[in-house]
Amino acid sequence: MLAELELLFGRQRLMELLGVLDHEIAIRLDTPATEPSQLARDAHILVSSSGALAFLTLSDACSALEQACVRGEEVSLRLDSVVLAARHARDAIATLRAA
Repeated sequence: MLAELELLFGRQRLMELLGVLDHEIAIRLDTPATEPSQLARDAHILVSSSGALAFLTLSDACSALEQACVRGEEVSLRLDSVVLAARHARDAIATLRAA
């Protein structure tokens, strides 16, 4: 999928988009919000941006977190899943940008 995105956008633009996603992940998840409505907003933003750049595990985890926040459910396990997926995504982004 990333190869297709590179063909679509070109390498330079794809690297810029990956940089933006990396920044979004950092500002939203390095210190996750504690208030459920803010956590839901942050998760919602990452659903789209991570999904659009083929980080589907992160996108799916963020979607589940957002829904749990909206429903008033316990979110700690879902947040842990998001943080782990975000770490993997950021590692992959760093590898891609260094190549």
